[in-house]
Amino acid sequence: MVFDANAVPMAPRRVVESRIEVVFSPAVVWHCLVDPVLLDGWLGHVLTDGRVGSRFAVVWPLGEPHEADWFGTIDESEPLRRLTVRFDRCTRVEFDIAAVHPADPRSCAVIVRHEAFLTSPEERAVRAFWSDRLRDLSELLHGRPVDWDRAE
Repeated sequence: MVFDANAVPMAPRRVVESRIEVVFSPAVVWHCLVDPVLLDGWLGHVLTDGRVGSRFAVVWPLGEPHEADWFGTIDESEPLRRLTVRFDRCTRVEFDIAAVHPADPRSCAVIVRHEAFLTSPEERAVRAFWSDRLRDLSELLHGRPVDWDRAE
């Protein structure tokens, strides 16, 4: 095995977590994670049928910190609880829906965990991206139009 002494070291594996609480039931929020029409309203143009093993292709909004669209596969789907998508060997995105107050089924938290090899600037960009997308999800849930294609 030959190693290049001049090779740039790989960025560390990081998990970026973003969270938002919404006053909607997990059943309502779940559809926003698996229905392509609703995904188009807060994330980007997504091609998926929501089943384990199926594709989850994302055409990202212009101006976002991605070099290319992502093509992945749904690894895990627990309706009303968790959706996990693997985009390649190194990138995994997990969407969790959790109770905020167990006694109140009309609200929940949406947590996104983005795991990848990221430099510090990339980590900041990914954190900002998911923060914006979760705000857009809240806007969509409240019936307000979302313009995710923010390019000038």
